[in-house]
Amino acid sequence: MIIGHGDDAWEYATAIRADFSSNVRYGPLDPGLMRHLQERVAAVTHYPEPAAQSLQQAAAEAYGVPGERVLVTNGATEAIYLIAQAFRDRPVSIYVPAFAEYEDACAIQGMKIAFRDWEDLRAGSLPDTGLVFLCNPNNPTGAAITLEMFSRYPDALFVVDESYIEFTRATESILGKAYPNVLVLRSLTKSCRIPGLRIGLVAGDEIILDRLRAVKMPWSVNRLAIEAGRYIFQHLADFAVPVEALVAQTAAWREELRAATGTHEDPKAGWRVRETDTHYFLIDTPAPLKMRLLTDYGLLVRDASNFRGLGPNVLRVACQSAEHNYLLTEALRECAWTGR
Repeated sequence: MIIGHGDDAWEYATAIRADFSSNVRYGPLDPGLMRHLQERVAAVTHYPEPAAQSLQQAAAEAYGVPGERVLVTNGATEAIYLIAQAFRDRPVSIYVPAFAEYEDACAIQGMKIAFRDWEDLRAGSLPDTGLVFLCNPNNPTGAAITLEMFSRYPDALFVVDESYIEFTRATESILGKAYPNVLVLRSLTKSCRIPGLRIGLVAGDEIILDRLRAVKMPWSVNRLAIEAGRYIFQHLADFAVPVEALVAQTAAWREELRAATGTHEDPKAGWRVRETDTHYFLIDTPAPLKMRLLTDYGLLVRDASNFRGLGPNVLRVACQSAEHNYLLTEALRECAWTGR
Protein backbone atom coordinates (compact mmCIF):
# COMPACT_ATOMS: atom_id res chain seq x y z
CA MET A 1 0.00 0.00 0.00
CA ILE A 2 1.99 2.97 -1.25
CA ILE A 3 -0.80 5.46 -0.49
CA GLY A 4 -3.00 5.27 2.61
CA HIS A 5 -0.64 5.15 5.56
CA GLY A 6 -0.47 7.76 8.30
CA ASP A 7 1.78 10.83 8.30
CA ASP A 8 0.37 11.86 4.92
CA ALA A 9 0.72 15.62 5.41
CA TRP A 10 2.59 15.77 2.12
CA GLU A 11 -0.76 15.22 0.35
CA TYR A 12 -2.35 18.45 1.60
CA ALA A 13 -1.72 22.16 1.19
CA THR A 14 -3.50 22.91 4.47
CA ALA A 15 -1.33 24.21 7.31
CA ILE A 16 -1.21 21.54 10.01
CA ARG A 17 -1.33 22.66 13.65
CA ALA A 18 -0.96 19.18 15.12
CA ASP A 19 -0.32 15.76 13.59
CA PHE A 20 -1.87 12.74 15.31
CA SER A 21 -1.72 10.50 12.25
CA SER A 22 1.41 8.42 12.94
CA ASN A 23 2.46 6.45 16.01
CA VAL A 24 5.92 7.99 16.15
CA ARG A 25 6.82 9.30 19.60
CA TYR A 26 6.00 12.99 19.91
CA GLY A 27 8.87 15.47 20.08
CA PRO A 28 11.91 16.80 18.19
CA LEU A 29 14.93 14.90 16.93
CA ASP A 30 17.40 14.06 19.69
CA PRO A 31 19.96 16.91 19.69
CA GLY A 32 22.91 14.57 20.13
CA LEU A 33 21.82 12.48 17.17
CA MET A 34 21.31 15.63 15.11
CA ARG A 35 24.87 16.80 15.82
CA HIS A 36 26.22 13.36 15.04
CA LEU A 37 24.48 13.23 11.66
CA GLN A 38 25.62 16.75 10.81
CA GLU A 39 29.20 15.70 11.52
CA ARG A 40 28.86 12.53 9.42
CA VAL A 41 26.91 13.88 6.43
CA ALA A 42 30.02 13.94 4.21
CA ALA A 43 30.14 10.15 4.54
CA VAL A 44 27.43 9.92 1.85
CA THR A 45 30.19 10.36 -0.74
CA HIS A 46 30.98 6.67 -0.08
CA TYR A 47 28.83 3.57 -0.39
CA PRO A 48 27.37 2.17 2.82
CA GLU A 49 28.26 -1.30 4.03
CA PRO A 50 26.41 -3.77 1.75
CA ALA A 51 24.51 -5.38 4.64
CA ALA A 52 24.94 -2.69 7.34
CA GLN A 53 27.31 -5.05 9.12
CA SER A 54 28.51 -2.62 11.80
CA LEU A 55 24.94 -1.70 12.71
CA GLN A 56 24.02 -5.39 12.78
CA GLN A 57 26.73 -6.00 15.36
CA ALA A 58 25.73 -2.96 17.41
CA ALA A 59 22.11 -4.13 17.46
CA ALA A 60 23.09 -7.68 18.40
CA GLU A 61 25.16 -6.44 21.33
CA ALA A 62 22.35 -4.16 22.49
CA TYR A 63 19.78 -6.98 22.40
CA GLY A 64 22.12 -9.64 23.77
CA VAL A 65 22.02 -12.00 20.80
CA PRO A 66 24.71 -13.29 18.42
CA GLY A 67 25.37 -11.08 15.40
CA GLU A 68 24.36 -13.81 12.94
CA ARG A 69 20.88 -13.80 14.48
CA VAL A 70 20.19 -10.20 13.40
CA LEU A 71 19.51 -8.74 9.97
CA VAL A 72 19.32 -4.95 9.58
CA THR A 73 16.76 -3.68 7.07
CA ASN A 74 15.42 -0.51 5.53
CA GLY A 75 12.70 -0.14 8.15
CA ALA A 76 10.71 -3.12 9.39
CA THR A 77 8.82 -2.97 6.10
CA GLU A 78 11.78 -4.28 4.10
CA ALA A 79 11.95 -7.23 6.48
CA ILE A 80 8.27 -8.00 5.87
CA TYR A 81 8.78 -8.10 2.10
CA LEU A 82 11.93 -10.22 2.43
CA ILE A 83 10.10 -12.74 4.61
CA ALA A 84 7.24 -13.03 2.13
CA GLN A 85 9.67 -13.50 -0.74
CA ALA A 86 11.81 -16.08 1.07
CA PHE A 87 8.82 -18.14 2.26
CA ARG A 88 6.41 -17.62 -0.63
CA ASP A 89 5.87 -21.38 -0.88
CA ARG A 90 3.91 -21.33 2.39
CA PRO A 91 0.30 -20.42 3.10
CA VAL A 92 0.04 -17.36 5.32
CA SER A 93 -2.18 -16.32 8.22
CA ILE A 94 -2.52 -12.66 9.23
CA TYR A 95 -4.14 -11.52 12.47
CA VAL A 96 -6.27 -8.47 11.72
CA PRO A 97 -6.76 -5.58 11.97
CA ALA A 98 -3.11 -5.30 11.03
CA PHE A 99 -0.43 -3.28 9.27
CA ALA A 100 -1.35 -3.48 5.58
CA GLU A 101 2.14 -4.37 4.41
CA TYR A 102 1.85 -7.93 5.71
CA GLU A 103 -0.98 -8.58 3.29
CA ASP A 104 0.54 -6.60 0.43
CA ALA A 105 3.92 -8.30 0.68
CA CYS A 106 2.30 -11.75 0.62
CA ALA A 107 -0.13 -10.84 -2.17
CA ILE A 108 2.77 -9.79 -4.42
CA GLN A 109 4.22 -13.29 -4.01
CA GLY A 110 0.87 -14.92 -4.86
CA MET A 111 0.56 -16.53 -1.43
CA LYS A 112 -2.70 -17.97 -0.15
CA ILE A 113 -3.80 -15.68 2.70
CA ALA A 114 -6.14 -16.49 5.58
CA PHE A 115 -7.26 -13.69 7.90
CA ARG A 116 -7.82 -14.31 11.59
CA ASP A 117 -9.18 -12.05 14.33
CA TRP A 118 -6.40 -10.57 16.48
CA GLU A 119 -8.52 -11.08 19.60
CA ASP A 120 -8.40 -14.84 18.98
CA LEU A 121 -4.76 -14.72 20.09
CA ARG A 122 -5.99 -14.39 23.65
CA ALA A 123 -7.30 -17.96 23.45
CA GLY A 124 -3.76 -19.19 22.77
CA SER A 125 -4.67 -21.14 19.62
CA LEU A 126 -2.38 -20.58 16.61
CA PRO A 127 -2.06 -22.10 13.13
CA ASP A 128 -0.19 -25.44 12.98
CA THR A 129 1.63 -24.68 9.74
CA GLY A 130 2.51 -21.91 7.32
CA LEU A 131 3.72 -18.36 7.81
CA VAL A 132 1.95 -16.34 10.52
CA PHE A 133 2.06 -12.53 10.92
CA LEU A 134 1.00 -10.88 14.14
CA CYS A 135 1.75 -7.49 15.68
CA ASN A 136 2.30 -7.05 19.42
CA PRO A 137 1.38 -4.42 20.53
CA ASN A 138 -1.03 -4.38 17.67
CA ASN A 139 -1.26 -1.67 15.06
CA PRO A 140 -3.82 -0.06 14.78
CA THR A 141 -5.60 -1.00 18.02
CA GLY A 142 -2.77 -0.60 20.55
CA ALA A 143 -3.74 -3.86 22.26
CA ALA A 144 -0.96 -6.05 23.67
CA ILE A 145 -0.85 -9.67 24.77
CA THR A 146 1.63 -12.08 26.34
CA LEU A 147 2.86 -14.58 23.75
CA GLU A 148 4.42 -17.84 24.98
CA MET A 149 2.84 -20.61 22.92
CA PHE A 150 5.12 -20.87 19.89
CA SER A 151 6.86 -24.08 20.94
CA ARG A 152 3.52 -25.92 20.57
CA TYR A 153 3.51 -25.22 16.82
CA PRO A 154 6.98 -26.21 15.52
CA ASP A 155 5.83 -26.52 11.89
CA ALA A 156 4.70 -22.88 11.65
CA LEU A 157 6.94 -19.84 11.23
CA PHE A 158 5.74 -16.87 13.26
CA VAL A 159 6.58 -13.27 12.47
CA VAL A 160 6.04 -11.15 15.57
CA ASP A 161 6.15 -7.43 14.82
CA GLU A 162 7.35 -5.60 17.93
CA SER A 163 7.68 -2.18 16.32
CA TYR A 164 5.78 -0.63 19.25
CA ILE A 165 7.12 -2.74 22.10
CA GLU A 166 8.78 0.30 23.73
CA PHE A 167 5.36 1.89 24.24
CA THR A 168 3.72 -0.64 26.55
CA ARG A 169 4.04 -2.43 29.87
CA ALA A 170 1.25 -4.90 29.04
CA THR A 171 3.64 -7.37 27.43
CA GLU A 172 7.35 -8.14 27.16
CA SER A 173 9.59 -8.59 24.14
CA ILE A 174 10.37 -12.11 22.99
CA LEU A 175 13.49 -10.97 21.13
CA GLY A 176 16.35 -13.19 22.20
CA LYS A 177 14.17 -16.01 23.52
CA ALA A 178 14.89 -19.51 22.23
CA TYR A 179 12.12 -19.91 19.66
CA PRO A 180 13.61 -21.40 16.47
CA ASN A 181 10.33 -20.85 14.60
CA VAL A 182 9.92 -17.14 15.42
CA LEU A 183 11.18 -14.02 13.67
CA VAL A 184 10.93 -10.78 15.64
CA LEU A 185 10.65 -7.44 13.86
CA ARG A 186 11.89 -4.28 15.53
CA SER A 187 12.05 -0.66 14.42
CA LEU A 188 14.01 2.41 15.53
CA THR A 189 11.52 4.62 13.71
CA LYS A 190 8.87 5.07 16.37
CA SER A 191 10.67 5.38 19.68
CA CYS A 192 13.65 7.33 18.28
CA ARG A 193 11.58 9.71 16.11
CA ILE A 194 13.37 8.93 12.85
CA PRO A 195 10.76 7.63 10.37
CA GLY A 196 12.57 9.39 7.54
CA LEU A 197 15.73 7.31 8.04
CA ARG A 198 14.09 3.88 7.78
CA ILE A 199 15.96 1.65 10.24
CA GLY A 200 14.58 -1.73 11.21
CA LEU A 201 15.76 -5.23 11.89
CA VAL A 202 14.63 -8.82 12.05
CA ALA A 203 15.99 -11.23 14.65
CA GLY A 204 15.71 -15.00 14.75
CA ASP A 205 17.30 -18.32 13.93
CA GLU A 206 20.44 -18.03 11.79
CA ILE A 207 19.26 -20.60 9.24
CA ILE A 208 16.00 -18.72 8.70
CA LEU A 209 17.79 -15.39 8.43
CA ASP A 210 20.13 -16.88 5.83
CA ARG A 211 17.10 -17.37 3.59
CA LEU A 212 16.31 -13.68 3.95
CA ARG A 213 19.92 -12.70 3.24
CA ALA A 214 19.78 -14.75 0.03
CA VAL A 215 17.07 -12.49 -1.41
CA LYS A 216 18.12 -9.17 0.12
CA MET A 217 19.48 -6.44 -2.10
CA PRO A 218 22.83 -4.82 -1.17
CA TRP A 219 23.06 -1.28 0.24
CA SER A 220 19.38 -1.13 1.23
CA VAL A 221 20.31 0.75 4.44
CA ASN A 222 21.92 4.07 3.62
CA ARG A 223 25.08 5.53 5.16
CA LEU A 224 23.33 8.08 7.40
CA ALA A 225 20.86 5.48 8.63
CA ILE A 226 23.76 3.26 9.67
CA GLU A 227 25.42 6.19 11.44
CA ALA A 228 22.16 7.03 13.22
CA GLY A 229 21.54 3.45 14.30
CA ARG A 230 25.04 3.02 15.69
CA TYR A 231 24.72 6.28 17.62
CA ILE A 232 21.38 5.21 19.06
CA PHE A 233 22.68 1.86 20.27
CA GLN A 234 25.63 3.64 21.90
CA HIS A 235 23.27 6.06 23.71
CA LEU A 236 20.20 3.94 24.47
CA ALA A 237 19.42 5.77 27.70
CA ASP A 238 18.87 8.98 25.73
CA PHE A 239 16.16 7.31 23.66
CA ALA A 240 14.28 5.47 26.41
CA VAL A 241 10.54 6.02 26.25
CA PRO A 242 8.96 7.17 29.55
CA VAL A 243 6.33 4.47 29.23
CA GLU A 244 4.47 4.88 32.51
CA ALA A 245 4.08 8.63 32.07
CA LEU A 246 3.07 8.30 28.43
CA VAL A 247 0.49 5.58 29.08
CA ALA A 248 -0.93 7.58 32.01
CA GLN A 249 -1.17 10.71 29.87
CA THR A 250 -2.90 8.68 27.15
CA ALA A 251 -5.41 7.24 29.62
CA ALA A 252 -6.27 10.70 30.96
CA TRP A 253 -6.66 12.06 27.44
CA ARG A 254 -8.94 9.19 26.45
CA GLU A 255 -11.22 10.03 29.37
CA GLU A 256 -11.31 13.66 28.24
CA LEU A 257 -12.24 12.53 24.74
CA ARG A 258 -15.00 10.31 26.09
CA ALA A 259 -16.45 13.21 28.04
CA ALA A 260 -16.11 15.59 25.09
CA THR A 261 -17.90 13.26 22.67
CA GLY A 262 -20.62 12.23 25.09
CA THR A 263 -19.50 8.60 25.14
CA HIS A 264 -20.14 8.33 28.88
CA GLU A 265 -23.66 9.76 28.66
CA ASP A 266 -24.84 8.09 25.44
CA PRO A 267 -22.67 5.27 24.13
CA LYS A 268 -25.15 4.70 21.27
CA ALA A 269 -24.53 8.09 19.70
CA GLY A 270 -21.94 6.68 17.30
CA TRP A 271 -18.86 7.66 19.29
CA ARG A 272 -16.49 5.19 20.87
CA VAL A 273 -13.02 5.79 22.29
CA ARG A 274 -11.48 2.34 22.35
CA GLU A 275 -9.23 0.76 24.95
CA THR A 276 -5.47 0.56 24.40
CA ASP A 277 -2.26 -0.65 26.02
CA THR A 278 -0.09 1.94 24.28
CA HIS A 279 -0.02 5.64 23.37
CA TYR A 280 -2.22 5.26 20.28
CA PHE A 281 -5.83 4.11 19.98
CA LEU A 282 -8.94 4.06 17.81
CA ILE A 283 -11.96 6.36 17.86
CA ASP A 284 -15.23 5.32 16.20
CA THR A 285 -17.16 8.32 14.88
CA PRO A 286 -20.68 8.66 13.46
CA ALA A 287 -19.37 10.08 10.16
CA PRO A 288 -16.07 10.46 8.26
CA LEU A 289 -14.15 13.23 10.03
CA LYS A 290 -10.60 13.20 8.71
CA MET A 291 -11.07 15.94 6.13
CA ARG A 292 -13.22 18.10 8.39
CA LEU A 293 -10.61 17.97 11.14
CA LEU A 294 -7.94 18.87 8.60
CA THR A 295 -9.71 21.70 6.77
CA ASP A 296 -11.60 23.26 9.70
CA TYR A 297 -9.09 22.77 12.50
CA GLY A 298 -5.71 22.02 10.89
CA LEU A 299 -5.52 18.66 12.70
CA LEU A 300 -4.25 15.58 10.90
CA VAL A 301 -5.50 12.15 12.02
CA ARG A 302 -5.23 8.69 10.55
CA ASP A 303 -8.29 7.47 8.66
CA ALA A 304 -8.23 3.86 9.82
CA SER A 305 -11.06 2.66 7.59
CA ASN A 306 -8.56 0.98 5.25
CA PHE A 307 -7.40 -1.43 7.95
CA ARG A 308 -8.96 -4.81 7.20
CA GLY A 309 -11.55 -5.60 9.87
CA LEU A 310 -12.39 -2.01 10.85
CA GLY A 311 -15.50 -0.03 9.93
CA PRO A 312 -15.78 3.02 7.65
CA ASN A 313 -15.70 5.73 10.32
CA VAL A 314 -12.72 4.92 12.51
CA LEU A 315 -9.83 7.23 13.34
CA ARG A 316 -6.47 6.30 14.81
CA VAL A 317 -4.71 8.92 16.89
CA ALA A 318 -1.50 8.99 18.91
CA CYS A 319 -0.96 10.94 22.11
CA GLN A 320 0.97 14.19 21.54
CA SER A 321 1.69 17.15 23.81
CA ALA A 322 -1.00 18.27 26.25
CA GLU A 323 -1.54 21.41 24.16
CA HIS A 324 -2.02 19.46 20.95
CA ASN A 325 -4.23 16.87 22.63
CA TYR A 326 -6.46 19.69 23.85
CA LEU A 327 -6.87 20.95 20.27
CA LEU A 328 -8.23 17.59 19.11
CA THR A 329 -10.42 17.17 22.19
CA GLU A 330 -12.11 20.50 21.55
CA ALA A 331 -12.46 19.84 17.83
CA LEU A 332 -14.16 16.50 18.47
CA ARG A 333 -16.33 18.12 21.15
CA GLU A 334 -17.61 20.54 18.52
CA CYS A 335 -18.11 17.73 16.00
CA ALA A 336 -20.16 15.79 18.56
CA TRP A 337 -22.16 18.90 19.48
CA THR A 338 -23.01 19.81 15.89
CA GLY A 339 -23.65 16.21 14.92
CA ARG A 340 -21.33 16.25 11.93
